Amino acid sequence: MRGPDNLNVAAVRRWRWRVPALAVLPLALFLAGCSAGGHSDGALADPSHSVSPTPNYTDVCAPIGADTSSPCLRITLEAIDGARAAEGLRPMRLPADFAQLTIPEQVFVAVDSERVDRGLVPFTGLTTALDGEAQKGADAARLPPRPGAAYAAVDTEWIGAIDNGLDADFQWMYDDGPNSGVPDCSTGKTSGCWADRRIVLDRFGSRHLVMGAAFDPAGDTSPGDKGGSSLAATFAASTSRAGAYSYSWKQAEAAMAAGTLRPLRSIPSSESDTGISDPRGNVPPVPDYTRVCASGLDDSPACIEAALAAINHAHSLEGIRSMVLPSGFAQMSVPDQLFVVVNLERVDRGLPPFRGLTAALDQNAQRGADSANDPPDPGRAYVLDDAEWAGGSSNGLDADYGWMYDDGFDSGNLDCLRRGAAGCWGHRKGILDDFGSGANLVMGAAVDTKGDTHRGDAGGTSMAVTLAVADAPARSFTYDWTQVLAAMPPGSD
Repeated sequence: MRGPDNLNVAAVRRWRWRVPALAVLPLALFLAGCSAGGHSDGALADPSHSVSPTPNYTDVCAPIGADTSSPCLRITLEAIDGARAAEGLRPMRLPADFAQLTIPEQVFVAVDSERVDRGLVPFTGLTTALDGEAQKGADAARLPPRPGAAYAAVDTEWIGAIDNGLDADFQWMYDDGPNSGVPDCSTGKTSGCWADRRIVLDRFGSRHLVMGAAFDPAGDTSPGDKGGSSLAATFAASTSRAGAYSYSWKQAEAAMAAGTLRPLRSIPSSESDTGISDPRGNVPPVPDYTRVCASGLDDSPACIEAALAAINHAHSLEGIRSMVLPSGFAQMSVPDQLFVVVNLERVDRGLPPFRGLTAALDQNAQRGADSANDPPDPGRAYVLDDAEWAGGSSNGLDADYGWMYDDGFDSGNLDCLRRGAAGCWGHRKGILDDFGSGANLVMGAAVDTKGDTHRGDAGGTSMAVTLAVADAPARSFTYDWTQVLAAMPPGSD
């Protein structure tokens, strides 16, 4: 049973950027296809060098897959505004609901903002016809096919391993020069330098400017990025009025008139990387399930029901929907319980779930459970991981309550021994971390029923989880999220 002597070792977060198979390639690979249209002149000069993002949004945004979370977008916007200021441009204006736009719509708005703020004609909208052509490029990880004789001038783009539309914009516009990894752009060869930027700022010589864009979250086939995101775009001058728009510049302008996205220099210490606030203080369990649950493992209906009720009371204080457990939760192994509740805490807040438990990460988590400490670094096969441990918990719900709602000052969190310490709410931040989305999100979980060695809890339960982003999509799981969804009560989505 959890009590005042229960100890939680705060989560350890480890980043590890991938090293592509070819050293000359960056994390994101670019392809650009140019038309005969007029490109930017002296008034739209290229930067003298590639711009390092300040703040470095890559340290905050997900390492793999799409990331349209508000903190990621707002910090990327801050980096874009800094790069624009060096060119004497005003800050970029984006709709306040930018995070709710699709990634193709985000790219469209960002590109038009770059053009308008430099005195160029905007693209009137994304057309369904060109979106379809762009989708072919995104799905095949190559430039979209040229759309045909109905267009007087055409430029095409492809980029892999991007998080969102602003990430693509920054790389095309500000990190496209020598030694950025762009093909044919190095110290000895500069023919390809700033090709992407020049496409974005192409004049085209026509009023009927239209665009297509598409995104495949797992379409990249590049070495080192296989299974990553893939984005393609077509920029064109139509010889006649365009057909149906999937999204237009008029819609974007109307949305901006209602409010704009605010840039963010850094994530407040009182929030997770996904922008979710910490509680103001530890939340006493209501009902107090610690008086119901027995010492050691306890999967009795009374204990499970009381712990779930306490979690849902804490949810209500945050305005979060109640947690609903899959059928048979009490009969699950503790590792499976931990997987379920960690994912439900994420999903109930609109965050992507981990796809499943893997044998490798289960073994990693077991090392933590057996040593009564955070699991060790799982190795170079993972580009990001969070490791967490809890001692003395009765079941998965009990461990979750301590990590999520009793992790501040005056709790069992060893890294929060004073108010405002960096480790306060570390477990909660780990669970609600920005891992991105997709098949690379994997997890491990384990229990040692008598593994706790800490004073006051020696011989008690020891539970650990490893939350990670793998460098390649997982192929097999010991338990996965689809199984959880299949066991959920009807109407609980």
